[in-house]
Order: sequence, then structure tokens, then C-alpha cells
Amino acid sequence: MLHGYMGKILRVDLSLRKVNEHPLDEELAHKYCGNTGIAGRILYDEVPPWASPFDPANRLIFATGPITGTVSQTAGRHAVVTKSPLTGCFGESSCGGFWGPELKFAGYDLMILTGRAEKPVYLWISSGSIEIKDAKSYWGMDAREVDRALVKDLGDSRIQVCAIGQGGENLVRYSAIMHDDAGRASGRCGAGAVMGFMNLKAIAVRGDKRVPVSDEKKLRTITEEVNLRYKSQDVLRYHEGGTPAGYASMMKIGNSPTYNFAGEEFGDFNETRAAKLAWPGGYELVLSKTKTCYMCTIACRRVSRAGEGKYTIENNVEGTEYETLSMLGSNCGIDDIYAVSSMNDLCNRYGLDTISTGATISFAMECFERGILTKEETDGLELRFGEADCAIEMIHRIAGRQGFGNVLAEGSRRAARLIGKGSERYAIQVKGLELAAHDPRAFPSGGPHYACQPIGAHHRGIALAFEVFNMSLPQIGLPGPYERFSEEGKGELAKKVEDWTAFVDTLGFCLAATNRYGPPERFLAIYTAVTGQSINFEEAFRIGERTANLKKAFNFKHGIPRDEDTLPERLLEQPNRRANNAVVKLGITMPQYYKARGWDDRTGAPTQEKLHELGLDDIAGDIYLH
Repeated sequence: MLHGYMGKILRVDLSLRKVNEHPLDEELAHKYCGNTGIAGRILYDEVPPWASPFDPANRLIFATGPITGTVSQTAGRHAVVTKSPLTGCFGESSCGGFWGPELKFAGYDLMILTGRAEKPVYLWISSGSIEIKDAKSYWGMDAREVDRALVKDLGDSRIQVCAIGQGGENLVRYSAIMHDDAGRASGRCGAGAVMGFMNLKAIAVRGDKRVPVSDEKKLRTITEEVNLRYKSQDVLRYHEGGTPAGYASMMKIGNSPTYNFAGEEFGDFNETRAAKLAWPGGYELVLSKTKTCYMCTIACRRVSRAGEGKYTIENNVEGTEYETLSMLGSNCGIDDIYAVSSMNDLCNRYGLDTISTGATISFAMECFERGILTKEETDGLELRFGEADCAIEMIHRIAGRQGFGNVLAEGSRRAARLIGKGSERYAIQVKGLELAAHDPRAFPSGGPHYACQPIGAHHRGIALAFEVFNMSLPQIGLPGPYERFSEEGKGELAKKVEDWTAFVDTLGFCLAATNRYGPPERFLAIYTAVTGQSINFEEAFRIGERTANLKKAFNFKHGIPRDEDTLPERLLEQPNRRANNAVVKLGITMPQYYKARGWDDRTGAPTQEKLHELGLDDIAGDIYLH
């Protein structure tokens, strides 16, 4: 028996309206653990290089980890994996809330979707029953409306729904899949657009099974230890302030972006303006209460008040997180917390990734201010930094692909190619994915990390805390201290943090909460208590490294060249005034990173030796066949 797993994979072919299930391969579970590990292997095996993201041959995979749905703290994550319509690369996004555990309670570890329905449909999954149902009456609803409508129409308040809004329906390339009253998002890489292409509006799930655990008593003991840790002052602060509690400090060290990653002060009084968005500070004006995900006593989620004046929103809906404060706030030159709260709510309802939305709008703002764009091209909008009303109007137009919004719906890289006139310099993206809200000029390991992530510029294992806040984890070979602005050893640091994070992620943990979990041995103990399989740090790192190389091999197989492992010129040439006037020195850190990874510097592919070392012999034979 596979403890920690339900032992089944659900497959749905929307073209044929065919549903079947098959056993989860035990070798897959042992080798890749779960979440993006298992899902990544399936994506590699089943999606041919000739298939575009908007092709019935693409896969949309919802995957859980072995701890998902157990009593372990923060056991509520699931991943969505697909070939990204924004990048053409390996695409992944992680989501909290309750949907992932419910999929396991319904009896499945993974769900694989393929094909395309002739007309809009939704899936209704309950224990022992899977139906493909007509979604005509729900098509055109925003993500919050369809969530509430399905819960009401199906008659069970405990049903969990993930859904797309108008952004996904209109194939906005960075549209998200929303869950929990449009409060949690599988946001990055545009999985919502793939769901929209499939004519799949929503997936409703309800289950009544339990996740089998090898040693329930031991797992509860560890959970109680974590609960005690969560009563400490720093964790209580995270409960009270959530991710916005870090906004002011991130701005102070030059990490939070301003004005399209220009590295400039946020106005004349940098910290004062940041305080208008941060917690404590201006954020308290919109914070109503906190909310939790499945099995998490931290409860860091934000719930927002209705707001004031023209920026009112529905009362008690999901509030703004750190990334959104940065990307829709300071990166667009906006410091009105009510406006940013309204923009966040719009993105949630339309189903748009707030990071890519903010980055793409800030790109357009800079182009406008530099004269690359005119009012005639932006449909009369004065798209300048700080113009919140114009940004809000542009979100509407992006979701509906109306006018210039149709250009920005393509993401900043494609939009720059359409606009031309040198605008490419101001598209702050890697492989087509806009940078998340951490400036790699503020910590040298961020350079190779953002440049080399297979999905593009997102932080799957960011090492900032080790360089800036003197974090150390000697148990896993990260003793510190690391001199902040020195490039020495930062490529190796980035690689090691990524591999450890990948292992934790494949288990199904929330990465934000697990930073507060205590000693890393706990993750190994939880893995053993849940699965019954003993594991050491070396084996854990091997799972993480295997997952990272699998994703890189996918990109190589699908034609992503070595020169995509780079950063925008701005980050390489323009100093960040708020971070010691630093630029990213990839010429120093990239060779370190590639050597540590065992990747071929000419092709960008994992070497045959590395793939064989990781037990990926068949992939080595595949990509080195010619």
C-alpha cells in the first residue's frame, strides 16, 4: 500500500468526453514524490515538442503531494502543470486553499486533462462519480460568480471549486485558475488560458475518503511540535501581517521593484510611500481579518474591507499579498492602498495573474512615458506611472482583450515584439514570464536563479534570506554567513536552495509557511511518518535535483535554447540605487551555477552524466538520441 497517496490518477479526455482512472505507479511516487515531480514527468512523457500550448495534445495536470490532505501543518497545496502559453516552456503554478485536499478525499492524487470540449463544460467529481456537465449558463461569469453558483446549484457548501474567469475564457496568456471564492490562484504561467482553450470553465470536487498515513501517531506528535513553534512571536506577526508584513523591509533593502524595475526610489520619501501600502501602515485601512488554508494555524491570508470612494470592492473578499502590493503598487508607481486593493480584486475575479498583470502594465507605462506609445495607440489612456484609474481600466481591457488590452493580454515579451521601437528593453521578463517581486540586483544568487528557472522568472527556491538576513541551515549544507553583495559561491547557493525547495514543494507543503517550520529534519520525519519510507538529506536533495533537471530537459526537448538563460539588459546594466548601486553579474555567477547543476554550457541541456547520475537514463537517451 502506498501511504500518503490515494493510489489513483484520473484522466479526462474532453474531446471524446471520456473519463477513466488508473493506478498511480509506485516508482513514480518513490522517484518524484508528488506535485510538480510526478506531474512534470507525465508532462515530459506525454506532450510532444510539436504541440503548442493551445493544442488538444497539451496536458493540464492537477497534482497533489503525499502530505496533502493529512493532518500535517500547511498540507493544503496542489500544483497545476502544463506547457505554458506565455512562455512555451515547462509551466507550473502552486495553489493553497482547500481544493487539493478535496481532490485526494475524492480518491485521486492527480488529474490529467487533455483534448478540447466542443462547447463549455465543467467537471463534477465526487467520490465514485465523475461527470462532464454543460457550463453554458456559467460561461461569461467571473471566477467568484461561478464558484458561488456551482456550490449553490450542486447543493453542498463543502464543495471545492477551481474556475477561470473572463481572462481564461479569452485566452489571456497569463490568466489564472482561481479557487476558494476567487481568493487563491494558480497564477503563474497561464494555466487558466489552457483551461479556457479546453472550454473547461470549472472543476467542482467533493470527497469523503481519508488519506492513508503510515504512522498517524508520529505525524500528530510532529504537528503538535510545529503548532508550538507557530505560537512564537515571529510567527504571530506573520499571522497578523501576512506577506504584506515584509513589504516595507523588502523596499528598504532594494528588493521590492519600483517603476518597472528601474531600481529608483519610490518617490522622494521612499519609506514613507512604502508605508502607505505596507503592514503595519496603510494596509491596515483595508485589512478586515485573517483567513486560513487547509490545516494551517498561521492563517496568513488577508481579508479586505470594502474600501472607500471610487475604489470600493465587495466586503470581506480576498486581500492583497506582497507580490501584488509590489507589482500592481510600487512597480506601477501607485501608492493608494484602496486602488491596489481594487486592482487585486479585479484580477482575482477576471482570473489574471497579478504579477504578470502588474509587470505588463508597468512595461506599457514606461513605454508611454518614453514616447514609444501614444494615446492613439493606448485607446486614449494616459498610461503613466501612478495613474491608478488608467491601470484599472487597462485590467478590464486586458481581461476582455479589448483594444490595446488585446496587445497587453499577450504578456510583456510578445507585446514588445508587436510594439517594436526599442520597447523590448523595457519588458522585464525571462523566457516570457515576467519577474516576480524580488529584484536580483539586491542579492547575487537571484541572478542565476531567475535566469535559469525552467518556468521563467519566478522564485522557486529563492536564497534572499541567506544573503540579506543571515539565515543559515547547516543541516543541509548551508552554514552561512554569506556576504550579501559578493558573487563568490552564489551560483552554488542558488542551486542548493532550489533543490531543497523542490523537495519540500513535491511533498505538498506551503513554502511560505514552512520557512517557519523549525529544523529541516522535521520534513524528513514527516515524510517518513506519512509514507512509511525512511529518507535522509542526500535522498531528499536527489528528489529535488531530479525534478529540476526533468523540467530543464523538457525545455531542451521543446526547443528552448541556451541563450534563454539570461536576464533583461536593465538588470545587467542599470544599477539599483536602493541596493548598493548593484547590477547582476551573470558572467560570474552563471558559470558557477551551470557547473553545480551539471548542465552543458553550450546547449543548456543537462549532461548525459548528470541525467544518468539522477536515474534519468531514459531521458538521457531521449534528448541525446541525435
